[in-house]
Amino acid sequence: MVPLDNTTNTTVIVAGNTTCGPSANTLCVPFGIFIDSNFDLYVVDTGNNRIQLFRSGQMNAMTVTVNGTSNGISLSDPTDVIIDGNGYLYIIDMGNHRIIRSGPNGYNCVIGCIGTSGLAFNQLNQPYKLAFDSHGNIFVMDVGSSLILKFMLATNSCESTTMMTSPQMIDTTIINVRTSTSYFSPLSCSNTAYIGLNCSISSNLCDMLQPCQNNGTCNITNQNSLGYICSCPLHFNGTYCQFDDRPCKPNTCINNGICIEMPNLTFMCKCANGWKGDRCEIKINYCANITCLNNGVCRSLLTTYKCECLGQSYSGKYCEKSTNSLVVRKVISKSFGYIVIIALIAVVVFIITLDILKYFFGIDPVRKYWKKMKRKKKIKKSNPQVIRRFTYVN
Repeated sequence: MVPLDNTTNTTVIVAGNTTCGPSANTLCVPFGIFIDSNFDLYVVDTGNNRIQLFRSGQMNAMTVTVNGTSNGISLSDPTDVIIDGNGYLYIIDMGNHRIIRSGPNGYNCVIGCIGTSGLAFNQLNQPYKLAFDSHGNIFVMDVGSSLILKFMLATNSCESTTMMTSPQMIDTTIINVRTSTSYFSPLSCSNTAYIGLNCSISSNLCDMLQPCQNNGTCNITNQNSLGYICSCPLHFNGTYCQFDDRPCKPNTCINNGICIEMPNLTFMCKCANGWKGDRCEIKINYCANITCLNNGVCRSLLTTYKCECLGQSYSGKYCEKSTNSLVVRKVISKSFGYIVIIALIAVVVFIITLDILKYFFGIDPVRKYWKKMKRKKKIKKSNPQVIRRFTYVN
């Protein structure tokens, strides 16, 4: 489905999941659709011989009718469905050359009910599409006979109404069996290979239906009920060439990888830069074996890596380069450190030198100082302090 109320070109899937299957959320060769007033979607699931009803906004369908129902209706290659104003379904059962209708008591055949194809008044030959006009008459595209048939609407004998202007009253009517005047046949063309008012439309069933998918070739045949057979390209199969068995499908290799078919019916993905894996599903981590210096952070890019340096003090591929101001600060810090270390070493050397002079050479540069200090202490001890007290005499 493509929304028409905006300018974006976005396709929305409302039924099916690209897989041919019989489950509630899959379809197989859908041919016809009808949308009722509640925006519910009816789908003719031809490959599964059933009619699926998708409620508005739902992706899982309810099967309306399928082979093996209790009322004995058996579908064979249905191609179209339409609903009248009272909600009754009309289904083209192309494989059985008939049109069936739902009603209060189940499904029943209304046109082409003898079970065989032909040109008689009570036969159809591969009906494909149908439509109502404003009077409730049914028009049928009968591709097998290259005719457009009109079946007149007649009132039920128990109903007093004789004039009907819309299909909403179809439940009170029956369908007339066609007579020689109950269908429209276009003018005959001199070249029987064409039909239409201007003899410009090919009468070939394959040209009108174009049923073969995936570049399959349609060929006319009488060996099946369809009237044609699809010759499928290599690795495609199915009635309509709808099954894809190719090793390399459009989404086999992801992330712009290139799929290469191998001789043993397998595949190999040639991945784009930055990706690896059997289907190019793994992004390469270029930072796995990279170490960024000075607390830099490694960021893995599409085809390479980048070290993000912290602050503005470092630069370079691995954050190994320092700015000039940082270099000056480092030099000054190292210089102060060296000065302190040299001063400490000088003090240690001085002390060691004094000890060597004292104990190995008997030279004590501070001996005089220590003797002088000892003499001062002795003098203080030999001359004790005398306390004098003066008394005032008047």
